[in-house]
Amino acid sequence: MNGNNLIRLTKRCYWSMDTESLFVDGVDVRLSISQKKLFKFLIKNINKPVLNLDILYELNDSHDKEFNEKSVRNFITGLRKSAPCLNLVNIYGGYYMLKSEQISRSLKLKEQFFEIIEQSKNPIVVTSPNEYDNPIIYVNEAFCELFGYEYEEAVGQNCRFLHGDDTEQEALKQIREAISAQKSVEVNICNYTKEGDMVYEDITISPIFDKQKEQLSYFLGIYKDIRSVPLFLKKIQEVL
Repeated sequence: MNGNNLIRLTKRCYWSMDTESLFVDGVDVRLSISQKKLFKFLIKNINKPVLNLDILYELNDSHDKEFNEKSVRNFITGLRKSAPCLNLVNIYGGYYMLKSEQISRSLKLKEQFFEIIEQSKNPIVVTSPNEYDNPIIYVNEAFCELFGYEYEEAVGQNCRFLHGDDTEQEALKQIREAISAQKSVEVNICNYTKEGDMVYEDITISPIFDKQKEQLSYFLGIYKDIRSVPLFLKKIQEVL
């Protein structure tokens, strides 16, 4: 098994892009012409669901052949028998997916990352700028604890609902300009809890882009309660 251009499918399974060969435990698995054709098609669409009809057309080089779901299942079964270690799964609706170990690890990391955000001591909010009025689509537990709102009460609203009647703050202008320009911004701002108590915070707002589509997907806001900072006392004096 030579070459660095390898796709790791499982701990035991690799696909060589150089030789277009499947290796299990370092041994080249002998695939029939149809099996190799099927496998190359699955590799081309790795980690993506593939419709059984598309598989049939790929194997027969013709769209005139009558669709036979059983024949596709037989092809998939034969491939699984040749390499039982493959993570080749059925998906409801007549789809199949060949998964790589990398995607499994990536999904696990994403799940762990979500747990990190959820358990963060800093309040965190995510908004959706591609929806009307840039609504909140996620807040973590720390956000709910700080402001006194239930998750369901916050989601769907624009973050301005936290400002109360204090809408003339300079920081709000900076935030609006940064959001319009799709740039990051860090400001100190007064927000208010559900009970009307003032919370003085340092807020960092960052745009999150879909790198593949090169477009803005979300805004991430991270709050830090700085009421113990002397600047907060100064702000209170200004209000009074």
